Amino acid sequence: MNKDVSDASREFWIEPPELGNKNSRRCLWVERDDIYCFSEDDSDLSDAKPDSAPYLLVGFDTEFKTPSEALTPAEVKESGKARSLILSYQFHAKTSEGLEWSGICCPEGDERITLQDFMIFVFGTGARTHNVRNIPTNVYLVGHFTRADIPAFANFQELTKYMSAVRSTFVTTNDHFQSVGLASVDGEEIKLKVFLRDTMLLTPQSSKSLKALGELVGVEKVELAPDKETYRQIIKNMDKLRHEDWDLFRRYALTDAEICVRYMERVITQYKAVTGKFKVPITLTAIGVDLLLKSWADAGIDHLAVLGQEIVYQEYFNKTKGRFVRKKTAVEIDVVHRETVFVNECYHGGRNEQFWFGPCFSDDWSDFDLSSAYPTAMSLIGLPDWHAIHDSKNLDDFGPETLGFVQVEFEFPAETRYPCLPVRTDNGLIFPLKGISYCAAPELFAARQIGAKLKILHGVIVPVDKSVRVFGEFIKDCINKRLDAGSKTLEGLFWKEISNSTYGKTAQGLQEKRVYDMRDKDTRILPASPITSAYFASYITSFTRAVLSEILNSIPRDKMVFSCTTDGFLSNLTDAEAEVVQQGPLVRLYSSQRQILTGDSTVLERKHAVKRPLGWRTRGQATLIPGDDFSDSLVDGSVFHIVLAKGGIFTAPEFEDDVAQNAEIVRMFFSRTPESRIEVLAKTGVRDMVEHDADLVEKVFSKRLNMEFDWKRCPHAAVESRTYSHLAFSTRPWNSKEQFFAIRAYWTEFENNDPQCLKTLESLEEFSSYAEARSFVGTTEAKYLRKNNGAVNRLRLQLCRAYKKAAAGLKPKMKGLTDQKFADLLVSIGIPCTKADVENGKKRVFNPHSCPPTDQVKSLLNSLKEHLEDLDVDLFLYDAADVNPIHITSSTVCPFIQRVD
Repeated sequence: MNKDVSDASREFWIEPPELGNKNSRRCLWVERDDIYCFSEDDSDLSDAKPDSAPYLLVGFDTEFKTPSEALTPAEVKESGKARSLILSYQFHAKTSEGLEWSGICCPEGDERITLQDFMIFVFGTGARTHNVRNIPTNVYLVGHFTRADIPAFANFQELTKYMSAVRSTFVTTNDHFQSVGLASVDGEEIKLKVFLRDTMLLTPQSSKSLKALGELVGVEKVELAPDKETYRQIIKNMDKLRHEDWDLFRRYALTDAEICVRYMERVITQYKAVTGKFKVPITLTAIGVDLLLKSWADAGIDHLAVLGQEIVYQEYFNKTKGRFVRKKTAVEIDVVHRETVFVNECYHGGRNEQFWFGPCFSDDWSDFDLSSAYPTAMSLIGLPDWHAIHDSKNLDDFGPETLGFVQVEFEFPAETRYPCLPVRTDNGLIFPLKGISYCAAPELFAARQIGAKLKILHGVIVPVDKSVRVFGEFIKDCINKRLDAGSKTLEGLFWKEISNSTYGKTAQGLQEKRVYDMRDKDTRILPASPITSAYFASYITSFTRAVLSEILNSIPRDKMVFSCTTDGFLSNLTDAEAEVVQQGPLVRLYSSQRQILTGDSTVLERKHAVKRPLGWRTRGQATLIPGDDFSDSLVDGSVFHIVLAKGGIFTAPEFEDDVAQNAEIVRMFFSRTPESRIEVLAKTGVRDMVEHDADLVEKVFSKRLNMEFDWKRCPHAAVESRTYSHLAFSTRPWNSKEQFFAIRAYWTEFENNDPQCLKTLESLEEFSSYAEARSFVGTTEAKYLRKNNGAVNRLRLQLCRAYKKAAAGLKPKMKGLTDQKFADLLVSIGIPCTKADVENGKKRVFNPHSCPPTDQVKSLLNSLKEHLEDLDVDLFLYDAADVNPIHITSSTVCPFIQRVD
């Protein structure tokens, strides 16, 4: 080989060095004639290219061995510690002309190659080994979960300048890798435009694994072992497999790279089929936006008119061009912009509440979901007439289909079980009996049905043309294409994901969400999408919550709701009762829209059925007694007889399926203590990789196990289950958000003083007593309450002082009392007291009106007055005329609590 070739070439181990094959090290290089270089006219082709622009798909993957033990967060930050041993780099390449080739190379020791080296390997293998010519310089580098593989390149830190972190993985968004240049043996540098894509961002939720992707595209992923445990051990020790069974290792590695290419081909084909254009998209939701905009254009609808926007031109200085340039930007028209901040306050997420704490009673519990909730709600929105936007405080102007938004003062009847007007807090939405809510028209309509007293403080209405449902045809088309393709096919799953996920783009950027910026190594606010609209997102989520609320409030009072999560709820409704609760006007509207979209008017779908659930907080539910197992008959293969929502709690990897994880979660709940902690096994994140040059390795950290109630509802009636020896209570709504804020603060105070878990009836009663007493006093006066039985202790102190100081109708030796007899009298009515307590009363002055007037305190004083009729009861109690005390338990009979065994 001559000197020029040597300088522009790279040697690669085509087989691992330990195999000892002297011919396995091969020199590869690139010549100018190997490459198709664009002319001056097409050198600036962007990501969206015409069919005439050739491109190269390169599916890539790496195999590596991670450290044998998980690292602590501190160890991850240590330079070079969070590193894997790279075992191989592999690819499968295919040109837009249909030429294909693949290759695998193995570094020696802890050697790593750069992205440039890898591209030499790809291009050189094609040219030198497979005689491929005219290889395009527009390259789409496609991986499956690129966060695992991109850090394996030696120049990873340089690459971070051009990548973005999208859903915790790496892609190029607005740019390509500008630093990828290949030195040819002809002495000319060839610039590549390498765009990074991740199939994880383009896969349906039900098919995230590479194995599932392979099944979708007809490429069977190579199985390393028949059972999961053996497979895990092999994956942890891929270096051993490489050494002992190179053929299996090679087939496994190359197949993964091929699956990426095959899947991306299908996505490109699908995109072109529905848009008529070539594009290698970044995410499925981005495809959805493109298709939606196209559907509007095809229908002759101006997307700016739909969104209430107009085009403006802004000037900025372009450093590259050295001059000012004009940039075209879509902005809201004035009449829309004026109300956007207000309407944004009306945008909330799903309704998520836990209505029961602890083990529930046995019954037939069904987990119901609204069928395709968000797409259905989207499809109702008519074409807005933005220039006719106007104010209104007339309740009759706000119907279920009105694109209207209000700030409303409300009060529901006291017996309302499930109030429906959302109030935003730092801890999520709550639904109190009274307060001020920002919401859209559907929830206002639902509140009127329940009998709420309503006063609109500010209201805005955007008139719409209902004959033009701006999302309706798009959603209907997605559904029809899914049905035509078949629910289990790639195309069917593609269309399901498109219709379900496009809603999220209407809400992107409305509430501050920060994402990690790899270039600045800091977080930035997630920007709006091309279809972001506070008006649309607020209506869509409001309609979904309103339909759910209408159903909840139609449930017979002898039946209950265990929990509510976004667009579903768990209840002991029978099938017949479930039909009855679907007769309200909102549900009928929902049903008729489902009929229009799908030809099926079904509103509720049963997802799971269990016999006895366990609950602790929002999105925290498990199953104590499973339901009948119908898993084999379910098309999606889900576990029908288990309800499990872990509420952010990590379970160890050995608990693989829902059944095993459920059993572990149940064990955690009943065995928890204030000192309980869980070991969280996670993977290094984007920030770890960028700032600490880490690979994708396991890290472990410990955190406190929190399975306590979140207080979004007020405990109503409680019992201690004999079967599980654990507290259980039903709930009712808070009167106001102020009560919710107060109870969370009181619980923090109470727990900080004496960390504990709510596991017994006694523990709840202690906190109930504390919270009631605490609601009467300010923070500075609450120190004496930071004990169990604080209000009673305070009363004992003041009674002893009054007795020794002859105050409040008491005096020493009255009615023959001695200090001991006075102490015995207090004990007899339920106030713990000793002779020493009475004697100490003479050391301090009596403080009138210093005892919280809790029900318990007033009852004790009244009992004492029966023995000492001169006792001035009112002189001991705070003047609480303006105080709304918090009672977190009730003596009211609860039919559901009575069923807990």
